Order: sequence, then C-alpha cells, then structure tokens
Amino acid sequence: MRLVHSYVFPLRLVFLMWFIFAIGLILPFDLAILGIYPRSIIGLTGIVFAPLIHGDLVHLISNSIPLLFLGTVLFFFYDQIAKRVLIECYFLTNFLVWIFARPSLHIGASGLVYGIASFLIFFGLFRKDLKSILISLIILLMYGGLIYGVLPQQEGISWESHLLGGIVGIFTAFQMSKVRKVSSE
Repeated sequence: MRLVHSYVFPLRLVFLMWFIFAIGLILPFDLAILGIYPRSIIGLTGIVFAPLIHGDLVHLISNSIPLLFLGTVLFFFYDQIAKRVLIECYFLTNFLVWIFARPSLHIGASGLVYGIASFLIFFGLFRKDLKSILISLIILLMYGGLIYGVLPQQEGISWESHLLGGIVGIFTAFQMSKVRKVSSE
C-alpha cells in the first residue's frame, strides 16, 4: 500500500505533463511561449509552467521516466518531507533559471529531475544514517551520469536548468537533513 501511495503524486505530475503535451499538439501555437525566458516579465510564467512543457515526444519521455522513478523513491522513503522537497526543487530551480540563465526559452522537467536526483544523492551524505546512505549510493549508481548534463554541451539543451536543479537539490538535502522525522516507518 505504501508503494502505491508513493507513486501517486509523481504519476499525477507526469500525467499532467503528457496531458499538456497532447493539448499542445492540437493548439495553433507553440506552448513553449509559456517557458522561462530569463529576466523578462513574460518569462515569469515559466516558473510555473516550464516543467510541464516539452518540445517533442523524446524530450517528454526522457523526463517522464526518471521523474516517475525518482519521485516514487522520494515519496516512498521520505514521505514526511517529499512534497516540500518537490516544491522547492520545482519552483526554486525555475526561479533561479529565470534569474541566471542565458536569454533563451527554457522548457522541460529536467531541472526538477536533477533537483530530486541530487537531493536523493546528497541527503544520505548529510544525514549519515545507513538507509539514506544506501539510497544515495543506489541513486548515484543509476543517475551519476547526470553530472555531465550540468555542462554546456548541446545547443537547445538548458544546462542551466540541470545545474541549478542540482544546486537546489543539494541545498534542499542539506536543509532537510536537519529535520528529525523524514519518513514514516
């Protein structure tokens, strides 16, 4: 039952991403205009909408799978703080992208994916309990290659979202490592 409860929130978020993608296919305009355009008034809408908007099916799938997995891990092991972690990784990452990223449209949930992954990796290091360290190691083995995504490599990829999501995840892990009860056993 706990596992079922753990994937409900991430599944809803991914469903919303797919629903918006489907709506975007029938609209006569590109939903990317709702993305983050740094340091512009219109770009502020992207703080809310950018993670829900994807450029193509490959982009959507490449964010959906890790978001479902990492989100479920987050809610399964750290249910008491999971929503707060998710909200911080979502909004703080997007706000920082709006402030610091290069002038370009930034869309997609990869900043959120990087935020949750780095939270799960660093939380165990900061918390120093066996369960959290084991979770950190497993996530590091599975998603350690994400580190390369924080460097500018490919045109059209928001490495800033990746980098800032990772930083927010580390910050959130440090902040949350001080909370006494992080899961219900």
